[in-house]
Amino acid sequence: MSLDQPKKLRKDAAQNAERIMAAAVRAGLAEGKFVPLAQIAADAGVGVGTLYRRYPNREALLEALAVRAYRLILAEAEDALASGETGLDAIGRYLRQSFVHRDELVLPLHGAPMTEGTESARLRQRMRQTMGAIVKRGHTDGTVRLDVNAGTVVRFGAMLAQPMSNVPDWEAAAAEQRSVFLRGIATQTGSQ
Repeated sequence: MSLDQPKKLRKDAAQNAERIMAAAVRAGLAEGKFVPLAQIAADAGVGVGTLYRRYPNREALLEALAVRAYRLILAEAEDALASGETGLDAIGRYLRQSFVHRDELVLPLHGAPMTEGTESARLRQRMRQTMGAIVKRGHTDGTVRLDVNAGTVVRFGAMLAQPMSNVPDWEAAAAEQRSVFLRGIATQTGSQ
């Protein structure tokens, strides 16, 4: 099975899986809260047996959430790489688009476990490579400072996606922080 082509589920099974993952995100499973899986099933409107058939334990559910999140941000990174005019522009595009998915991101930098030898680990590696290509492009075209690396961008994006509860309009505050960050990583010739 390809990383890009997950196993096709029956329509009802796919809908149940999506409802379960959405309920798990809402319940704060990724934040380390040990919400009972039975509660997640109830919130999703499915029986606990349906949840356990698809996700036999908490780790399996977290892995499914991480895979889903990596696919979302990887698609945004690949789009940014393809459509950005410069490396800096591609980073800005990635940060803006990945922020849109902030409530769906269950990743190691957002509280999910860091796994190895799993589909999420393979997607994480592809994400590193794609972000590395974006940053390298910025180095090559002279728009991104040489001391910036893929990890710099990914960590900032992860921090930006975590709203500060005492900031009333996080979306506007995050846009301001993103702008400051982009100016900070830009070379003098690449600054926007």
